[in-house]
Amino acid sequence: MGSFIVLSVIILSLVQAASADNRPVIIGYSVGGVVASIIFILDLIAIFELLQSSGRGVCSKLIWILIIFFFPIGGLILYCCCARHRTVDQVIV
Repeated sequence: MGSFIVLSVIILSLVQAASADNRPVIIGYSVGGVVASIIFILDLIAIFELLQSSGRGVCSKLIWILIIFFFPIGGLILYCCCARHRTVDQVIV
């Protein structure tokens, strides 16, 4: 969650720096591509972490993978907030 806030602050500062000379701000392929790549990498990390977890059944893993696949941002947030706490608690104990 903290990394998401840092990422959004960085993007906003880039947009403000680009608009400092009163030209219209156009977020092109480069910024969108970087953000999409970051989301894609985070989704892959979540999916691999999910596949390696041993406390879930196959059906539960498949449902979470489909949620992350069809809703990349929302699914990642849901997974981090709802499903991941079990694996973190198991690692701590």
